[in-house]
Amino acid sequence: MTIEAIYQSQIKTLPIIERLRLARLIMDDLAESAPNWVVKASDAWSPQDLYDISRASLAGRLVADKDDDA
Repeated sequence: MTIEAIYQSQIKTLPIIERLRLARLIMDDLAESAPNWVVKASDAWSPQDLYDISRASLAGRLVADKDDDA
């Protein structure tokens, strides 16, 4: 069962106050575990990283150009 399926069948059907309590439990757990998180630091960019940043930069430029034309 996927996370999406669990959400749709189990979580989404809960009253909103219960969903908020669940969200708080998850966020509290994440905050407590944060000191144990390991961030993979690397000075090298992968080809996928370069592709992603190039694509995001170009998309941002297109939006800026459209705003300038308006």
